[in-house]
Amino acid sequence: MDMPDISHVVSFAQLGNAFALASLLAILSSGLALIFGLRDVMNLGHGALYMLGAYLGYSATSFVGFWGALLVVPLLLAVAGAVLELAILRPLQARPHMDVALVTFGLGLVLASIIARFWGKLQLDVRTPSGLDGTVAIFGESFPSYRLFLIAIGLGACGALAIWLRCTRAGMYTRAASQQPEVARMMGVNTDRLSLLVVCLGSAFAGLAGVVAGPYLAVELGMGHAILLSTLIVVVVGGLGSISGAIAAALLYGFVQVIGAVLFPAAAAVVPYLLLAGVLLWRPQGLGRGRVA
Repeated sequence: MDMPDISHVVSFAQLGNAFALASLLAILSSGLALIFGLRDVMNLGHGALYMLGAYLGYSATSFVGFWGALLVVPLLLAVAGAVLELAILRPLQARPHMDVALVTFGLGLVLASIIARFWGKLQLDVRTPSGLDGTVAIFGESFPSYRLFLIAIGLGACGALAIWLRCTRAGMYTRAASQQPEVARMMGVNTDRLSLLVVCLGSAFAGLAGVVAGPYLAVELGMGHAILLSTLIVVVVGGLGSISGAIAAALLYGFVQVIGAVLFPAAAAVVPYLLLAGVLLWRPQGLGRGRVA
């Protein structure tokens, strides 16, 4: 059977949708990879933090508007990250990694119950902000303006994180501690204070992703679990603890999702898992300079 020509099958709108999904995953996976790189534990409550960000964004939009929510919600999630670090991750840092991961997963379930208690179980709709509710014509095709904004937010957030990691003292300490934590401590790096900063930053990224996901996706219970699995695939494919690898893997994941849905619609659900299996077999450390999964 002849393989269809991708250039004639995949439209620009579909590629744009792939980049929009990739941008959302890049924000989430960057925060998760950042926490893993320093804390060496997979925060399985990251999806719940993202969901909390979406619900807080829904409520904050009624008071300070969408643009205000973009600033307020990440700050609130940074505070939640500080609580996570001081109350959960730091007291359990001597425990096995699986124990801590399971605790964060349970914390996510508790957080989902709290969200259901305050906001209810019905799906909530977040209005697209004024000025981004239309479409733009690109290469003769109409594409939603908000999805272009989402792509810009994803690229901007990941670019700002990359600049922080490479051009600031705290960022360079974070990179050093992520690769060689014991050596970093011997060189006088305060890894506890650095860990607090990183977990707050990673949680703020989850909050940012939740806010921008509101007008793009439905705000509903279970949205955290739905995207957590995709985020974990991205982090493993990119390389555990690798920020640049996570960004590259998010772009690859979005493209593979679109091409898989177009060329192999019956098997579209398993395409990401095939990608994961292929990368683990070919390059266990992932696309970036991550740790072996």
